[in-house]
Amino acid sequence: MKRHLVFGAMLTVTLTLAGCGSVDPALVQRPAGVAAFEGDPVELAAAGEELWNDTSLGTAGVSCASCHLGGAQFKESFKQPYPHRVAMAKSMSDLESINGEQMVQFCMIVPMKGEPLAWDSQELAALTAYVEIEQGNFAAK
Repeated sequence: MKRHLVFGAMLTVTLTLAGCGSVDPALVQRPAGVAAFEGDPVELAAAGEELWNDTSLGTAGVSCASCHLGGAQFKESFKQPYPHRVAMAKSMSDLESINGEQMVQFCMIVPMKGEPLAWDSQELAALTAYVEIEQGNFAAK
């Protein structure tokens, strides 16, 4: 499946989700015994916002914001607190339910065509914190 995202007259991003194959659920599930990075929530969210706009995280040349600018591409289920069902994760990895950090990892692998972030990394904690802010903003609409 191809998704064409148009941002103004100058930028069109095409993501091809078909052909990505299935995603091994183990890639998006926190390994036992690996603790999450802990830091100041405000600082993590600020760092997460920078990462949200970083096109160098994967090889596809897109950032989180490329797909989700202004809440684009979020489904109604995004208004529900995590964990919840996400159709893309269900169809590509058979996960019935996914949490915020798992969704970050899933997006790193599929649309961004990158590697999952280290489970104990500040980057994963920061992006997850910022996703929660985006979720709150979307739910308030």
